Amino acid sequence: MAALLGVPLFSTDLFMPDYAPGTTGRWRMQPGGFVLDHGYHSGTCATFGMHVLLRNRDDNEHTWDTWMSLSPHEIESQELGCRHAYGHTAVMGLGMGWAALNIALRPQVRRVSVIERDPEVIALFTRSGALASVPAEAAAKIHIVEADAMAWRPDAPVDFVHADIWRTLAEPQTLDDVRRMQANVQAACIYFWGQELLIHDLAAQCAQDGSDPDRWAEAVRQCIAERIALPLLSPAGLDYPAFIAHVAAQRRARWPQGIPDVAMRAVQRQPGNC
Repeated sequence: MAALLGVPLFSTDLFMPDYAPGTTGRWRMQPGGFVLDHGYHSGTCATFGMHVLLRNRDDNEHTWDTWMSLSPHEIESQELGCRHAYGHTAVMGLGMGWAALNIALRPQVRRVSVIERDPEVIALFTRSGALASVPAEAAAKIHIVEADAMAWRPDAPVDFVHADIWRTLAEPQTLDDVRRMQANVQAACIYFWGQELLIHDLAAQCAQDGSDPDRWAEAVRQCIAERIALPLLSPAGLDYPAFIAHVAAQRRARWPQGIPDVAMRAVQRQPGNC
């Protein structure tokens, strides 16, 4: 089907667990069919059989909202956090557990504290069997804590935070939420879902000439250090300012009619001068 449509079939070297379908309370796990998607940093591609996490709306058996899916966009928008986690990593938000599993598979990671406030999400993940799909030594690293990510305080130093507690990218409160987490956790390094989009739009307000690579790189550095003022992941070996610009361009391609207002409000609320 992908070949007939002239698009590539999405593939990744990150681990893709199997999930047993089922429902726990307001949450449901189920496989999907053939889907066309636009990646976070790649173009249009196809995927088949991706699993989806759904949440029941208004106790209506026939009304379910997609909360998370293992789509190309979702995978690509979390992969930097999964690939660069180390030491004691705190994963804020369990979701389908995909990020936690991939982080636990990294030999550089010794412990994964997964913070999830909804016991039904924890129960659904447990019954899905996904944890049993990774080697025992990786599974043993994962410790799920029923707690609010906004209030959780670790009992041991945290090296890395991977945060994804939001339904959509660049929600208005995202940066405030991450700052609240960091105030309690004091991690050495942070990666939050969609941080490239927020960095891009804040840095664009500072860059006099976004087409000049040196000026753009300086605007990104200044934005992270002075406006965001958090120890965000900036991966070694990657031209991160160029990657940020590329992700933003892909975002515009994904939303050719304009990015939804919820994403724009996230940028407009951020204070500070360049």
